[in-house]
Amino acid sequence: MKKLNLIIKIIILSFISITCRDYVTNVEPLVTATEDSNLNNQSQVQFLINGVETNFAYTLGQVDVCAGGLSDAFFFDNNVPAATYPTFEDIDLGNIHLANASVADAYNSVGQLRYYSDDLIRRIDLISFSDTTLKNSALFTGYFFGGYARYLYATYFGLNPTQGGSPINNGPFIESNDMYNLAINDFKESLKYINDALMIKTVNSMLAKSYLYKADYDSAASYAAQGLINGDTPFQAFHNSNQLNYWYGDAGQGRKQFVADFRFINYIDADPNEAGRIKIGSIMGNNNVMYYYQLVYPNLDSPQKVITWQENNLMRAELILRGAASGDALGLVNEVRVSHGIAPLSSVDLDIIYIERDKELFASGNRLADERRFNKWHLGPGTWQYLPVTESERNGNPNIN
Repeated sequence: MKKLNLIIKIIILSFISITCRDYVTNVEPLVTATEDSNLNNQSQVQFLINGVETNFAYTLGQVDVCAGGLSDAFFFDNNVPAATYPTFEDIDLGNIHLANASVADAYNSVGQLRYYSDDLIRRIDLISFSDTTLKNSALFTGYFFGGYARYLYATYFGLNPTQGGSPINNGPFIESNDMYNLAINDFKESLKYINDALMIKTVNSMLAKSYLYKADYDSAASYAAQGLINGDTPFQAFHNSNQLNYWYGDAGQGRKQFVADFRFINYIDADPNEAGRIKIGSIMGNNNVMYYYQLVYPNLDSPQKVITWQENNLMRAELILRGAASGDALGLVNEVRVSHGIAPLSSVDLDIIYIERDKELFASGNRLADERRFNKWHLGPGTWQYLPVTESERNGNPNIN
């Protein structure tokens, strides 16, 4: 019986459902399947931690690709061979039906990540631990990835085209600002359970990013100053052959549903050294036009960058320019450029920060938030600037319209 329970859990956690089930409102059947007393055992805790991390990688790829397609960094064109998804075309146009299956899959995965993270924390009180290190690892995992799920809700989803946020667990709609606060609370709580210096800096960078995106610049500056620095290893999400990197599968070598905006090849043409961070390949379209696609993630199991010291540097530079911190903004930007063999700049302002983030954070999903933050939305009035909370959530949740 124990083996059967473990097999069920493996199937649920490793081969994540890609149906349109909404894991925010329709979570009860899943709870019945996973709340098994045999899993409330110290011997199964690492298994549960691995499941959350696997779910995170899967979710991150789905959300980032959809966000990239909605932003001006990537676009859909039927002339690109194998570009056939009408759901992706609607995302690209910002004309997203509430039943869009690609958005629903991403949204449901965030709900699933949030549930598994929170459920891991809940289980800790049911388990008798002799290994304090393992217990702290589980608590860190639950709070950190629970915070990240809430960060994803705040950054990428919305009830209306310009109203960000989401409900949680069949509850009322939570505006992005309040959702960021929930993410921040979880990130801060996670810090209580780790001693690793690199991971502490990683969490501080995520706190800075959450505060930056909610326009609390003073708090963002405080945490960015404690974040990742030059030479630190990036925090990554790891994929495997059973759970592909969506950038590869939907916007890369695997299949080119979304292709990169032409400005990225123009960046490289203007300075060939930019190819060190803007990694692209080319494909001839059915219309004899050359298109370009991301090669940041060339393989189906390429690890996906979550946060890097280069991004933290650019956040610090932006916050200096916004008057929330003191320091050398130009030096921070040039440190990033030099890390890729690119010549330093002679000056920097917020417009240059916007461009540098565009290049440095290519194929990461961050451009969608930046377009909103810098008031540079590329589509017309009334278009979606967030991925919509799904039709299934709206129909099944009595607390939202």
